[in-house]
Amino acid sequence: MSPPRRRKVWSYLFFPTGAVLLLAILAFATVSVFALRRTAYRQTEENLRQFSYAVTHFLDAYPVLTHSEELQRFCANFGAEPDFRITIIGPDGIVEADSNAEPSEMENHLNRPEVHDALQGRESSIIRYSTTLGKRLVYFANPYRGYVVRLAVAVDYVDTDSREIMLVIAVAAALIMLLALIVSSVVSMRLVDPLRRLAVTAAEYARGRLDATLDQTGYPEEFARLADAYSAMAESLREKIDALDGQNRETGAILASMNEALVVLDSRNAVVRVNASAELLFAMPAPEARGKPLIQLVRNTEIVDFAAASDGRGSERMVELKTGEREGNRWLLVRSSPIGSGGGTLLVFHDITRLKRLERIRKDFVANVSHELKTPVTSIQGFIETLREGALEDPEAARRFLDIMAQQSSRLTDIIEDLLTISRLEQEGDNDIAKEKTNVATLIRDVINLCEDGARKKGTTLEYECPGELECTLNAGLMEQALANLAQNAVKYSPDGARVRISARIEGPERAPNLVCTVTDDGPGIPERYQERIFERFYRIDKGRSRDQGGTGLGLSIVRHIALAHRGTVSVSSAEGRGSVFSISIPADGGGSAAE
Repeated sequence: MSPPRRRKVWSYLFFPTGAVLLLAILAFATVSVFALRRTAYRQTEENLRQFSYAVTHFLDAYPVLTHSEELQRFCANFGAEPDFRITIIGPDGIVEADSNAEPSEMENHLNRPEVHDALQGRESSIIRYSTTLGKRLVYFANPYRGYVVRLAVAVDYVDTDSREIMLVIAVAAALIMLLALIVSSVVSMRLVDPLRRLAVTAAEYARGRLDATLDQTGYPEEFARLADAYSAMAESLREKIDALDGQNRETGAILASMNEALVVLDSRNAVVRVNASAELLFAMPAPEARGKPLIQLVRNTEIVDFAAASDGRGSERMVELKTGEREGNRWLLVRSSPIGSGGGTLLVFHDITRLKRLERIRKDFVANVSHELKTPVTSIQGFIETLREGALEDPEAARRFLDIMAQQSSRLTDIIEDLLTISRLEQEGDNDIAKEKTNVATLIRDVINLCEDGARKKGTTLEYECPGELECTLNAGLMEQALANLAQNAVKYSPDGARVRISARIEGPERAPNLVCTVTDDGPGIPERYQERIFERFYRIDKGRSRDQGGTGLGLSIVRHIALAHRGTVSVSSAEGRGSVFSISIPADGGGSAAE
């Protein structure tokens, strides 16, 4: 529907002013003409009265007023003017003499109003149409000696004068009207121009140009006050917008730096705003997400149902939810809060996946360490009870039991030492370990020497590849332990006669090079589903086989902690039946940022 057509301001001033002036002039002209006509009629009546007195004075010379030629000539002489008429009427209404007609041809005038009044002894005047002359006349009848002396004069001159006066008044009115309309138009335009300038400036303000200046030249006092109010309003708006802009930038910076994903919904659960963390979590840019239903952003009916139940009007609510593959199978702590009174909702998503994983690792660690410690302790306790019950009497059995108890106590010691090593590494961190320039080739040869006995028993070939001059800043003891753990695992889990290869090289840019040490084996490989967890404490792919081969379940966890202590990382690349490649990457100069 198109907006209604609106009139301009000047038309509200121009047309009403012109209409009022026109009506005023017409009213003045009408009243003036009416007054002039009335005055002319009264003056004519008065003139006839005075003239009738003169006529009666002259009639005193006529003793008898009956019809006679002398009386007719008298009337003809007095009524010589073409528009002037004298009539003498008898008491019976018969015309005795008339200046403009033959009395004998005239009808009886007894029924004429002025004649009737005069016969009653009253002077009378009237304006009416004369059938004899065919004109409008002013009649004045005066009683005289039982007769009626009636004088009449045509009033055509009054109508003519009225028309002339009307013409003069009309011309004057037209000139006055034209002048008034010109003045009204000029005044209207002078009043409209400030409004137009105010409207132009207001349009600039509406477009955001609050610095637009307002020219007040020629403004009346009232418009000047209005213009000052406009300028003050613009200045106030500019200050508030600047403050809001600063707050928005501050809020935007806060929201952008938040680790928590934030989603703002309106009353219809449509997305109003998301922060950078929400964009990453839900893999949708903010411009694309804005205005869409929540289900198109999160693709999770539990979250949508939770938001719908919150609906922006209740109190703060919280729930833990697990997302799907689109969000990376994460655990989220979702908190909803109402926004204002419009029914909007604020959703804050805390990613607690790492906490859940750490909680699971902690539970697994407690269970595993309890199990790992319980097995040798239970074994030792069982053999002690057996010895107490009489096995001491059998030297061969006692010796065998003591050997098993020694193995279990040694295993218990290894577990405790590994736990202490991990604990020490976690406490010391990357800032406390001692680092020095170390020849990497020499370090790898020492590792091979440590593993030679185990490799010889299985017929495993140990090889290494490293430039003889390669030197890096590191903790030689810890790196030797890490590489030894990897090499011993490679020997342990590879088939007899396999080959284990240790290598070291420099990778990365010259300004921040990394030392990359790899241990490659020909073992059974590690399924992809286990590769993410093998560096956890006590995690075993095949728990029975690992324990039978004497492992504590902490070796790879120690390797990971040693890599972290050097601000580095450890990773594995493996496939079932194709062996494994374990890699430790640390800064060659001992610096760099801590890895997680």
